[in-house]
Amino acid sequence: MSMDNDTLRSNHSIGLSSAANARQLGGYVCADGRKIKDGVLLRSASLNTLTDEGAKTLSDKYHVEYIFDFRTESERVSQPDKEVEGAENLSLPVFNSALYDDDTRAALGAATASGDPEEIYVTLARHYGLSTIYKKMLLTDEGKNAYTQFFDKLLALEDGRAALWHCTQGKDRAGMAAVLLLYALGADDETIKQDYLMTNDAYSELIEKSSARAEELGLNEEESKEFVGSAASVSEDFLNKAIESVEGEYGSVRNYLKDGLGLTDEKIETLRDKFLE
Repeated sequence: MSMDNDTLRSNHSIGLSSAANARQLGGYVCADGRKIKDGVLLRSASLNTLTDEGAKTLSDKYHVEYIFDFRTESERVSQPDKEVEGAENLSLPVFNSALYDDDTRAALGAATASGDPEEIYVTLARHYGLSTIYKKMLLTDEGKNAYTQFFDKLLALEDGRAALWHCTQGKDRAGMAAVLLLYALGADDETIKQDYLMTNDAYSELIEKSSARAEELGLNEEESKEFVGSAASVSEDFLNKAIESVEGEYGSVRNYLKDGLGLTDEKIETLRDKFLE
């Protein structure tokens, strides 16, 4: 990543203290040396904790037109987003319970019924790795449909308005949306990786606590990585495996954008003209 982008890493907050992992892509250097416009492409964790002041920031300061919610229906029902005046909230679930096989679904059902998030993370660590989840969110019809609609709406975004996307923690489903968008806008691999890993800065305290808890639970090295990943973190390994799965199926990320998500060369040029300056 260039020194210019390195400096920008500390300046991506959008000032939402009531929403976790809330930041923007503005300032990253992309195609032809152009930079992403400031305050237009926003990402965060879920907005169920958003205060009235936070909602006002999104409506009055950023003029958000679209909020893309990549969560499942059950997540949306249990933790509904705070309404933001003037913004259309779009439900684009990247995956649902069909993501899991019968055994894993049964184990997760029992863990979920307990009401203890830690049990869910342990179950995922032992039954279903995040690398597999990433692959399915990118390659299943449901995942591709969600990301296709995401790009279609970005292409329709009004000038002077912003878009915000999120999942529960703003790190995996929302993280991959940012990865794909940065690829489309022509960011280099290092910029894409560093933006993805910035989630770990947002959740540093939770990651530390989760790592200690994984050790207390006696999880092995691989299980610990999956446990902490489910609870709080992202890793370069998860990102690499996601990209490898796309390249294995489509040959390249560019082919995936074009053949998997319908982003033609013309649409990519439109995206770049719309969001770069």
